Amino acid sequence: MMNKLKTISLWFALALMAIGCGEEGGLKGTLKISITDAPIDADQVKAVNLIITNVEGYQNGNWKAFKNFEQPVGVNLLAYSEGKSVLLIDQFATPGEFSSLRLTLNIANRNSSLIISPQSNVVFKNGNSAPIYMSEGAPPEVVLEKSIGIHSRGLTDITLDFDLRKSIRINNDGEYILKPSVRFIETNKSGHIEASLLNSTIPEWVVAYAYKSGVYSDSEATETSEKVSFYQATTSTAVKAKRFTLGFLEAGNYDLIFVKHKEDGKVLEVIGRHNNIKVNAGERTVLEVDLMQPNPS
Repeated sequence: MMNKLKTISLWFALALMAIGCGEEGGLKGTLKISITDAPIDADQVKAVNLIITNVEGYQNGNWKAFKNFEQPVGVNLLAYSEGKSVLLIDQFATPGEFSSLRLTLNIANRNSSLIISPQSNVVFKNGNSAPIYMSEGAPPEVVLEKSIGIHSRGLTDITLDFDLRKSIRINNDGEYILKPSVRFIETNKSGHIEASLLNSTIPEWVVAYAYKSGVYSDSEATETSEKVSFYQATTSTAVKAKRFTLGFLEAGNYDLIFVKHKEDGKVLEVIGRHNNIKVNAGERTVLEVDLMQPNPS
């Protein structure tokens, strides 16, 4: 009798496993990857389009596809700032640990007569556009040396923050070059700063930069050798409305630096700051800003 009960129990356990594996996803985990953006400084730019062909993870010496898109996916990064994001992947994935993430792009090749279509580009408000190139010799990809764990029946939720201010450069030939500067964020461990202006008028060409508290110094306003100012800012946003958001910040304390720019993005002056703003994971920190007196005690 005891042996019979053991046999029944074994078959029952196997049946449950078979049912679990037969459900959609089975014992797999869920992988979500979204994209957001810290906008470019130049006001004449209307869109920055990245064309993505596949997304892969690096495991045991090989790249393994998370997603090979049937058709290239175009993302206008400028449409996903202010705490907004676009979902690139939402699918079941085999559990495992991956040491890196790679996005492969459709990028123009200045050394080839072959025209890639569609291809990543910059679109201007006057209707003109320009192709985006990689640095000389660089492959058409974005690689992030960040570990990713996918767990059975678990959720891995990642947001990639492309900082266009740092990522898009103009070389001496006037070409737009992609040198990716991307933050890798565990979405559920991030929060947002939602600010509103107390002033009745919206300033022109003011950018709010978020720094980890204590990181900012006056030298940040000086351009680096690659012509990028405020290089150590975690993220930024243009202040174009009475309400603005700095999104997907890791939990911690931040200082906001407000900077007046020229229309072409060049720095005019730092007009003030707000210090020691606490951001909690999964929460929105509400802040009121008076740009006439942006230095609270």
